[in-house]
Amino acid sequence: MIDESRNLDRRRFLQQGLVGAAAASLAAPLTRGQDRPSQLIRIGVIGVGPRGQWHVRNLLTNHPDVTVVAICDIQEDHLDAAVQIVKEMRGTTPAGYAKGEYDYRNLCQRDDLDAVLIATPVYWLGRMTVDALRAGKHAALEVAGPQTEEECWGMVREKQKSGKHVMFLENCCYGNENMMIYNMINHGVFGEPYYAEGSYVHDCRSLFFDPGGKITWRGELQRDRYGSTYPQHGLGSNCKWLQINDGDRLESCQTMMASGGHESHLRTVTQFGPGSEQARIQFKQGDFVTSLISTAKGRMIRLDYSICCTRPYSRYYLLQGTKGCWDSRSGVFLEDSSPGKSGAEGAWEPLAKYEPTYQHPYWRENGAAARRTGGHGGIDYHCISDFVKMLREDQEPWIDVFDAATWSSIIFCSKLSLDRGGARVDMPDFTDGKWKDPSWRKGRMQIS
Repeated sequence: MIDESRNLDRRRFLQQGLVGAAAASLAAPLTRGQDRPSQLIRIGVIGVGPRGQWHVRNLLTNHPDVTVVAICDIQEDHLDAAVQIVKEMRGTTPAGYAKGEYDYRNLCQRDDLDAVLIATPVYWLGRMTVDALRAGKHAALEVAGPQTEEECWGMVREKQKSGKHVMFLENCCYGNENMMIYNMINHGVFGEPYYAEGSYVHDCRSLFFDPGGKITWRGELQRDRYGSTYPQHGLGSNCKWLQINDGDRLESCQTMMASGGHESHLRTVTQFGPGSEQARIQFKQGDFVTSLISTAKGRMIRLDYSICCTRPYSRYYLLQGTKGCWDSRSGVFLEDSSPGKSGAEGAWEPLAKYEPTYQHPYWRENGAAARRTGGHGGIDYHCISDFVKMLREDQEPWIDVFDAATWSSIIFCSKLSLDRGGARVDMPDFTDGKWKDPSWRKGRMQIS
């Protein structure tokens, strides 16, 4: 929930100071390393459904040096709602783009933009990122990111060619526990990590159709595609923990899928009736998908995925190392400090016991503000703050274009594995071998 009293205070401040200086600052380019509190970071937003509108609020609530200059959405009601948010919070009116599917390219060509944030349905994310880079803009894109190998390579090559920054807005990596485990790994608490589990098991069947019964992009994803089609919420943290692209890389995957869209079909029949047009839809996606991913250094990741299972939201994780284990469903066991020995004598402990020592600085220093204004329990606060930091300091982000391509490659690799009866599929190396140097991206994320 947004703290409205905080918004009102911020609005008064902006009206008195920052907005008064906005006109003079809009034409000023973003300069590397320059501290410019009187100048605004100018952002265009493409896709302002509920998620995109939330990003607009988050940016304007928590970052006084950010302005939203332009907004694009093919649905004019979404566009109007987002424009109104900016007018209410900042007293300015962003330019609107709603003239067809490719009007976003006109937004990208504007001279008064530093960056573009893309929060459209998944089919557009990769190509829009490429177009933003070609227009000379930094970019941030939502999950599930690029959908094909061609889109992945296109993003990587265009980033390298343009020299612009790309941040992947995978917010689950910014969870309090997820970042704490990352911190503990970097302090050697778990020894050598060699196995991880991640998941995204979230019953989204109520989102497959809009109130009028028209299928949504989530429903289309379930109808037309199969495999691990929305993998990054489960996979991203695993990759950061196992130093994927920073000394190791994803090498191959094998994917298995439960029955076809049985649960999706049952829910649709219940919702619309057995004789309805919706009930005739054949959902290709299975009820549950599991992928086993191997790395170049012989590590392994298990990734579970379902958006149609009859169960409460259950995004679970596990990290196994040579000196201990954390299982989000059970607790933590550390060889050097937990009660008993591993095996029958060992005892799980709550991770919170180690929070005073190992909580990540993001949560220790800004946890209260994150929970109050950030969304998704605070993870959006830290994710968007890193996006703004990328622009403000002109630096590469923690979750960059190489991560976006690598984590998204499970989408098409898992499908290919299923097409081959669960056979092993080799995964691309989007770093072109840079992963072999564990220090090539060092220093992008704080360690306490």
